[in-house]
Amino acid sequence: MDTVKTPTPSPALPLATGVTPETREALDAFFRSFGFTTDDDLSRLAAWVLGTRGALARDAVALAREQMEAWLAGALGLASTGGGSLLARGRAAFVLCEGVRWGAGVLTAAPSALPAELARALRAALPVPAPRELPTTMPEQQLVLWPLGELFRRWWRAGEPDVSISR
Repeated sequence: MDTVKTPTPSPALPLATGVTPETREALDAFFRSFGFTTDDDLSRLAAWVLGTRGALARDAVALAREQMEAWLAGALGLASTGGGSLLARGRAAFVLCEGVRWGAGVLTAAPSALPAELARALRAALPVPAPRELPTTMPEQQLVLWPLGELFRRWWRAGEPDVSISR
């Protein structure tokens, strides 16, 4: 029989840091999107993002996004554009190469300390960005209200000598 796991917020950081349960829950949700599920990893990543300062949930997630984007830029050797594209592509690469099996210590260390095997796997799994949208004009289309009439017209014209059936 299948069981359903409901995510429960992991234990809050010590109250001395001023981390609220909402902040911790928001950070846990952010890092769960990378595949981390254990309380130890989530606690370590929350401490990595917040350090010794507390923050509101929205600010903490913004800090986590910035730190993850900086880490991914260093690990992948790409420039951070700040638009979120690197974060989305990096998250996809991290999940695809199962980077979570290396643990949270990989993220909390400098990108230069990244194991070579993980660096190769991340670069290989990195999705190619989609081309930028460019404005174009849509070609004119004909509206045929009664397709059977068009078919009948062509059949009728085919019976006439020296007349093209196309128009």
